[in-house]
Amino acid sequence: MERPRPRSLRAHWFPCLVLATLLSHAVLAGVRTLISYRALALGGDAVTVGLITGAFALLPLVVALQIGRAVDRGRGVLVVRLGLVLTVVAVLVAAVSPSAAFLIGASAVLGLGQILHTVACQSLIPLWSPPEKVDARFGQLTLGVSAGQLVGFPVAGFVATLTNGGTTTGEQLATTPALLVMAGLAALAVPLAFWFVPAERIQVSRAEAAAARQSTLAILGARGMKPAVYSSLTVLTGMDLLMAYLPLLRQSMGLGVGTVTMLLTVRSVASVVSRAAMPLLLRTVPRRALLVSATLASGVPMALVPLTADVVLLTLMMLVVGFFWGLGQPLTMSWVTTVADRHNRAAALSVRLAGNRIGQVVVPLAAGGLAGLTGVGAIFHAGGLLLLSSAVCTLVTTREPPAGPGG
Repeated sequence: MERPRPRSLRAHWFPCLVLATLLSHAVLAGVRTLISYRALALGGDAVTVGLITGAFALLPLVVALQIGRAVDRGRGVLVVRLGLVLTVVAVLVAAVSPSAAFLIGASAVLGLGQILHTVACQSLIPLWSPPEKVDARFGQLTLGVSAGQLVGFPVAGFVATLTNGGTTTGEQLATTPALLVMAGLAALAVPLAFWFVPAERIQVSRAEAAAARQSTLAILGARGMKPAVYSSLTVLTGMDLLMAYLPLLRQSMGLGVGTVTMLLTVRSVASVVSRAAMPLLLRTVPRRALLVSATLASGVPMALVPLTADVVLLTLMMLVVGFFWGLGQPLTMSWVTTVADRHNRAAALSVRLAGNRIGQVVVPLAAGGLAGLTGVGAIFHAGGLLLLSSAVCTLVTTREPPAGPGG
C-alpha cells in the first residue's frame, strides 16, 4: 500500500510547496488581525472577536479527520488546490462583509481552506521525501510559515495605516483595501499548486484504505502522540490569542496599530530565527528538551504581556515567545509522523490539527467570556498557564527523547 511518488512530479515540488505555504500564511496572519479590527469597526467587542476566532477552528475541527483520510488515499494535491482557492474566497468575503455574521462565515471558510492546505502539505513531505530529509523539510516548511507571517503582518498593517490617513489609534478603521490586498496575495499562491505536479492518479482503493485504517483512539494511543498534540495545541492557541487580542489590548495601553504590527512582526522574526537554527539545535540539544522549552520558556512572557505598556519590554517578550514557539510546531509534526503508522500519517496529522482546532474553538470562546468579565489582560494570563501546563505534561509523559524520522 506504500505509494510511490507521482511520475510527473517535478524537481521543484518542494520549493513550490514552501512558497505556497509562505503566501497562504502571510494572508492568514494579516487577515486574522484585520478581521479583528473590522469586527470592532462594525460595533463588535471581545465576545464578538472570540466568536470569529472560534469559527475559524470549528468547521475544520468537524472535517479534519476526513481530510486526512482523503490525503492518505492519494488526493493530497487536489486538497492543496482546494484549500488555496477557498482562502481567496474567504478573504474576499471578509473584505466586503457588512456585519459580524459575515465575518464569522468568512473566518470559518478561511479556517477550512487553511486546514485543507496544511494537512496536505504536511502529509506530502514524508510521502515524497527520503526519511533522512523529513525533519529538515518540516523545519523548512514551518520556516515558510514564519516568513509568511513576517510578510503578512507588515503588509496588512502598512496598507491599513496608509488607507486610514496615518491614524490608526481609533476604533473605526477602514479595512477593506488591506483585505483586498491580502486577497491578491492569496491568489498568487494558487498557480503554484498546479505547477509542480498534476493531480495524482496513484490512489488507494476504498478496500485497501479500510483495511489499513486506524481509529482516532488507536492513533492517539501511539506512544508520544498525546503530549505532542497538547503541546501543539497550546502553542497554536497562544499564537491565535496574541493575534486576535493584542489589537484589543492596545486600546487600553494607548498603542497604535503600527506598534502592534511591529510587536507581532518581532514575534514572527524570532520564529524565523529559531527555525533556521533548528538543524544546529537538533545536533546539540536533546529533542525532549527542545519540546519542553517550546512551551515552558514561552508561557511566562505570554502571561506577563498585559502587565506592562513599555514597548521595549513587550518587544523582548515577543522575541522570547516567538523563538520558542518557532520550535514547537515542526518538532511535533515530525514526531507525529514518526510514531504514526505509515498508512495513517495524514490521518495522524489531522488528529494533531483537530486537537489544535479544539483549542482554537474552546480557548477563544472562553477567552471572550473571560475578557467580558475580567478584562482582556486575563486572556494572556490564561494562555500563559496553558503553555506552562503543556511543558509539565511533556516533561512528565516523555521519558526519553522522541526519535526523529529515520532516527
